[in-house]
Amino acid sequence: MASEFGTVLRRLREQAGLTQEELERRSEISVSTIRGLENGRRGNPRMTTVQKLADALTLSRADRWT
Repeated sequence: MASEFGTVLRRLREQAGLTQEELERRSEISVSTIRGLENGRRGNPRMTTVQKLADALTLSRADRWT
């Protein structure tokens, strides 16, 4: 079962119109990590991972805390 983080990550990625592979290229986070986070197989991502994903998704400062 996906974690809340994984559910939000998938929603944001899809809203941005990105595939997991496109998000990998933008964030330099592997597809296997992205897939694992979205599916809940990987929990508690590192802060650097979260920051790279937020940057790749071009989230505003305000959106990063909601």
